[in-house]
Amino acid sequence: MSFAGFIPPRTIQDTPLTVLIVDDNPDDAAHYMHLLRRAGLNATCHHAELGEQGAQLLQLLKPDCVLLDFHLPDMDAQDFLAQCRPDMPVLVITGSAEHTVAAGVLQLGASQLLHKRTLDAESLRTHLADSLRDHSLKRQLRAQRERMQAVLDSTTQGMLFLQRDAGAGWLVAFQNPAAHTMLSLSTGPLGDEVPELLALLNRAAQQGHASCLEMRWQGRRLRLDCVPGADGCTVTVRDVEEDHRRADIERARHEVLQRFVEARPLPEILRAVRDLLQATLPGRRGEVLAGPLLLTWPYLSALGVTAERYPLVGARSARSAFVPDIGRWAIPVLSPDAEHLLGALLVSADATEACPACLDDVVSLTALLLMQAQDREHLERQAWRDALTELPNRPAFLAALSRALEPDALAVHPCAVGVLDLDGFKKVNDTHGHAGGDALLTQVARRLRNAFPAPDVVARVGGDEFTLLLTTWTDPLALERDVRRRLRLALVEPFQVQGEFVTVRASAGLALAPAHAASLDRLLHLADRAMYRVKHRGGELELALSELE
Repeated sequence: MSFAGFIPPRTIQDTPLTVLIVDDNPDDAAHYMHLLRRAGLNATCHHAELGEQGAQLLQLLKPDCVLLDFHLPDMDAQDFLAQCRPDMPVLVITGSAEHTVAAGVLQLGASQLLHKRTLDAESLRTHLADSLRDHSLKRQLRAQRERMQAVLDSTTQGMLFLQRDAGAGWLVAFQNPAAHTMLSLSTGPLGDEVPELLALLNRAAQQGHASCLEMRWQGRRLRLDCVPGADGCTVTVRDVEEDHRRADIERARHEVLQRFVEARPLPEILRAVRDLLQATLPGRRGEVLAGPLLLTWPYLSALGVTAERYPLVGARSARSAFVPDIGRWAIPVLSPDAEHLLGALLVSADATEACPACLDDVVSLTALLLMQAQDREHLERQAWRDALTELPNRPAFLAALSRALEPDALAVHPCAVGVLDLDGFKKVNDTHGHAGGDALLTQVARRLRNAFPAPDVVARVGGDEFTLLLTTWTDPLALERDVRRRLRLALVEPFQVQGEFVTVRASAGLALAPAHAASLDRLLHLADRAMYRVKHRGGELELALSELE
């Protein structure tokens, strides 16, 4: 899936990777290297047995990613992350018993938290690809925030520095573009072209302290503040009326950013951008078009683009245009690569007026807001969705299960937790490669989602393992029959993989709350053991109701 402003990260199979493995067990480290080779990755691996050694290699190698054991002889993963603050994806690997305790590493910046016993080549490849993609996206978001900060820090206040010359006159040693625009001075000797400025300099130098004045100059009302120093005077020049207008603009800009920071709905943010437009051009009417409003705007062709989908692709030919029918200038808002039309600003005008150049800053800000809104939406969706199947992922499933296990929720609806593992997936993956395995998982996910519609939850938690959360049942035996029936119907028809028909079965285990347990970890453990009992009996497609153990 692509979207405006997102630069796709490198393809994990095609690009060499430098991987730092920090694990005090050489056998485990060798196993991870073996999994990377089996996953088809071109990875150069470096191994450190202690956290301190890992920290040194981290600075020296600048690896693409880190595989970090939770328990190290000299520190744990939380200490390592807090000390090193690595600027690359870190995948922390734990034993199942410590998984809940180790979850704190995610708050310290770890990209993933993985189980040792469930880690295989396929899941490691997926987790690495997801982590590298997420890290790339977050770095782009950080760069965009820095660019926005640079825009906010820019100044339009005039600055002058003047020095005494040998004849007790004054030399203009430095002036910024704003000062030159307001006073039209040249660098070098200061004559009497601005007598008020000359009088201000002499007064400040004679009195030895700051002085100021206001004057009318070339149609502007200016305020000059002069501060004497050991080697000259610094003068700031402000357009008083422009300051008032700029204050209105800054208030409007602050409101835009405040709404964005508060994650308000996009229409609310765009209404604040409309107010910013009107503050920038007092007396004019402004409007912002984006999303469906942009696609349905009847004058879109005036910008030189055609509506197909949002954001509009191939927008390099987009241009500002005056639309006589509505008496407004339409100004395109483009992504930085100019490939996507993100929106359009509409400003009231008459046919004789040129396109307002002072809106460049509003256009840039709007582009950043629209891009970051899309990126944030993508990140939020990505954080809770499996990238391959679009099913909820492990964090999303655990969050849903936690809510279902709250006492008030259990009092209304008991819940059932299912763990499902495909039988025959490895053969498909070995025969048809990762692409074939991905195609099979996508089809299985689609059928499971259809077999267990909302409010039931189907999640993919890694590799060929899926989980179920069922809350609309009353009788355990009827539930077992119903789940078995739905799973058989979902998997009975062959799947088409690269032009061939393949069949897979499933082993599934089920645990009930509160009948078997009321804690999240215990329920998953019971369902997992029940699934393995079925698998060891030959992988028949049947459901083993978990017993109290």
